[in-house]
Amino acid sequence: MMIMLRLIRVLRSTERAGTSSSRAASLALLCCLAFSVEGALALPGAAVEEGGPVQGAASPPVDSEVRFTIVPEFSFIERSGQVLSLDDLLGAPWIAIPFYARCMGPCPSMTGDLRAQVYPLLAGSDVRMVSFSVDPDYDTPEVLGEWAARFKVEDERWVFLTGDSSEMENFVRQGLKVALARSGDPALEPGLAITHATRLPVIDPEGRIAGWYECAGDDLSREELVGNMVLMAERALALGESFGAKSSASILPLVNASLNGIAGILLVAGLIAIKSGRKQRHAALMKSAFLVSAAFLVSYVYYHTMVLPLQGGPTEFHGKGAAKVAYLVLLGTHVLLAAVNLPMVLRTILLAQREDWVRHRWWARLTYPIWLYVSVTGVLVYFVLYHWNPTP
Repeated sequence: MMIMLRLIRVLRSTERAGTSSSRAASLALLCCLAFSVEGALALPGAAVEEGGPVQGAASPPVDSEVRFTIVPEFSFIERSGQVLSLDDLLGAPWIAIPFYARCMGPCPSMTGDLRAQVYPLLAGSDVRMVSFSVDPDYDTPEVLGEWAARFKVEDERWVFLTGDSSEMENFVRQGLKVALARSGDPALEPGLAITHATRLPVIDPEGRIAGWYECAGDDLSREELVGNMVLMAERALALGESFGAKSSASILPLVNASLNGIAGILLVAGLIAIKSGRKQRHAALMKSAFLVSAAFLVSYVYYHTMVLPLQGGPTEFHGKGAAKVAYLVLLGTHVLLAAVNLPMVLRTILLAQREDWVRHRWWARLTYPIWLYVSVTGVLVYFVLYHWNPTP
């Protein structure tokens, strides 16, 4: 809504100034783009309390266990000239803030509000604020330093990043899931050429987005905006407090997916070995695949019985329609065939130990494709839940 309103104002001003119809038409098209982009990322089921924060499915309450997509790797330049990457932020919550210094829209006022309302609440905590310039060609480290000084930000709790323009644009759109539009009209003021949503994502210590919170907009009252910012700050603080004991276990989904992937590679190598007549190598590879799969089973059972209950349950897939059906089929067949496959693997290996090759080969023809399917789908389930999971 904020993007749309700003572009409408620009369109009206160009019409009053007597600009050409072609420029007005291009701005109108940009308004339509803002409508579609902003609408695609709108808060579903938002509920507004009088004078309080605007909450919806994508703006969870402070103590919610809901998590969304994982933030991808990035590497950008801080105002100090130092390189800062995702690895430097893992282990503590942080708030992502798209902005640019030449912005003639909400960036200055939003940054001022964040400095006044959020920054003091985070004092003494590990939570960091990370501003990403969506105009990095202009926003050099020197410009970012001036921007930080303008708002009296002097420590490293709030960092300001610039970098390659295309990488930054892709990261904001695809990584942070924040709407961003850029006009190609050279006659347009630089401060109006870039528009972006003002829903700021909060990222947990494991690099997962834990919600988006609206921090600017003419359609919200002052009390609602302040309420959103306070909720966002409290959400970030709660994520840091709850991280503690979970941090050592949080890597288990990745470990499980890695074990499945390694097992799949060993299975393929084992098949190639036996097709080439290398029986000893085949035996060694299949035994290794069995040990890796056994390690996965132990890790999987531990994660689902000891870790997930502390984290509020399994990660939910947010896709709908055909995507949801496809995911459920993928997950269901993976779990079912994994249970069926275990005794089959044991039977096949036992027959090999007894050198009962006739029955071993018969069982192997049944066991091998199921085993490989379970290994491959284990990796796919991980990527679907933690990397390809759509925003609700």
